[in-house]
Amino acid sequence: MTEEQLKYFVTIVDTGSYMETALELNIAQSSVSKQIQALERELGVQLFNRQHRHAELTDEGKQLLPQARHTLGEICHLKYMSQKLQPGYKYRITVLTLPVMSYFGFYIPISRFELENPSFLINLKELEEPQLFHKLLSNNFDIALTYWDEQNLSNSKNIFVPLSTDEIVLAVHKDNPLAESSHITPEQLKGISLMLMETYTCISGLCMAFFEAHHIVPDIIFRGRPDTILGGVEAKLGAGLITRKLSGNLPDNNIVLIPISPSLPAILGAVVNRHSEKNPRIKELVNMLIDRNNEQSK
Repeated sequence: MTEEQLKYFVTIVDTGSYMETALELNIAQSSVSKQIQALERELGVQLFNRQHRHAELTDEGKQLLPQARHTLGEICHLKYMSQKLQPGYKYRITVLTLPVMSYFGFYIPISRFELENPSFLINLKELEEPQLFHKLLSNNFDIALTYWDEQNLSNSKNIFVPLSTDEIVLAVHKDNPLAESSHITPEQLKGISLMLMETYTCISGLCMAFFEAHHIVPDIIFRGRPDTILGGVEAKLGAGLITRKLSGNLPDNNIVLIPISPSLPAILGAVVNRHSEKNPRIKELVNMLIDRNNEQSK
């Protein structure tokens, strides 16, 4: 039995499939299958029901999963303790983040933290939302910077600390008649060709929940990243739903941001691993992130 085999076992459960596990760990899917089969032979039990399309645990697999997670955690802790004994070792703080951190200025407090704490090293990993939320299941992180997502975070045992409140707004070209509006109502959104962020994003989820709550069947003509949406608005292809802070520097001042009424807030925060929350340095870093937002709000 190897660490890799246990890691494959747990990751398959977390991702839901052999294919996603291979992508997550950057290995061939055939290697995942072979190692799981080898683990099953050694344990003498079948871990997954292969009659299902998605990876589904057998009863035996369900009973062994908690011990597999515990064993991996112990191996990780052993490696961590041995690393601490090495000359010149720096304590590592793993920070996961969505590709939006620059919009909120969070690189500044992270850099300042490293300068003020030379024995610590920030291990920063930028991930798209599906990958980030998968990583949260593994507990192999200290802090994760993400928008609040009801589906992925509401039942988490980790702590969500709000850092910054953003809002979703309608971006229109200045020549659009709506550009003179003080706000946009749900009724007005029914007749607008819209560009939204990708379906897997928290922002898209908030928009779709808003549409459903107000009985709107949206006319979505395009999905993409914030800069692509703003480019489409600049080209007069339609209007975009995007957060105010993700709008960044508007191109050529040709785009107008209009608040939505009722407002549609988007909360960015730090998910703090429950195993890391008592670490005073983790608390210090989170407080520096909070202070950064307070400085920007003044």
